[in-house]
Amino acid sequence: MKRVMAFPSPRVWSLARLSLGFTLDEVAAGLAGLDPMDALLVLAINQANIAPLTRDPDARRAYGGLEHAAPDSVRRPATVNAIANSLGVPFETARRRLKRLEAAGVCQVSPSAGVMVPEAWLTSPAYLDSVRAAHERLVKLYADLLAADLLDPLPPAAYAVDDGVPMRGAARLIADFILRSVENLHRVAGDLTSALALLAVLDAALEPADSAVRHGAASASSLARRAGLPGETMRRHLVMLIETGVCARTAQGVTVAPDLLSRPHIQALIEEHAADLQRLFAGLAERGVVAAWERAGAGLAPRRRA
Repeated sequence: MKRVMAFPSPRVWSLARLSLGFTLDEVAAGLAGLDPMDALLVLAINQANIAPLTRDPDARRAYGGLEHAAPDSVRRPATVNAIANSLGVPFETARRRLKRLEAAGVCQVSPSAGVMVPEAWLTSPAYLDSVRAAHERLVKLYADLLAADLLDPLPPAAYAVDDGVPMRGAARLIADFILRSVENLHRVAGDLTSALALLAVLDAALEPADSAVRHGAASASSLARRAGLPGETMRRHLVMLIETGVCARTAQGVTVAPDLLSRPHIQALIEEHAADLQRLFAGLAERGVVAAWERAGAGLAPRRRA
């Protein structure tokens, strides 16, 4: 007998919509003026560079604040091949983009050691402005989740935060979340740029769980603006998504295919996005970010603990 997966509950649906919307906001905003593709590349490199430090409680304390980035001496370079594989992009595409990023001072590439995002760029005014803007979007998302009573009970903080909010620590958790979200979409869309196009389509298509209309459509140009992608790039990848049956063209624009949300792997994707959002805020609470928000006020009511 064919197994029928139950449609996601209204709670899961609402969480997934917020998760997808936040992911798209972060991707479209780029990073210090970088386009979405370069921004994802830099996020992946930086996360690889600091991976050993994220398991060190002392390092997490020392480099959690916005004013302190981990110095180059303790960062671990990553190979171009590893970064390309982690994002599912061709090696030559990654190498070509990294060459441009290196010329702009965003990263350092060594044929023998690998690629690294240097401390100098991670403390630049443009980067810090991006971190602050992302943090504002994160606080708004938290407020929306509280208002809708969508968050599970959060764990207690494992770190004492006595001086402001650990924005850089929060930024690392956001980066993990964004990269994981895009990876999930990549599995459906087939390549990284198509994943970003699909993200924009889903954001436009998914109406509230109690809405009679769940397949909102949008023009290619509006989807391109929403995702921060060039118009021709968006149109080309929408054609690919339509040809593979993931998206459909209507008189109102492009939307998800009529049966897409009933497919088991797409329902699993919705569940994953909802769960990833819960994990993001559990990590923020454990890191002391939520407690710092509540202590600072930020117009937020304290959240019940696990």
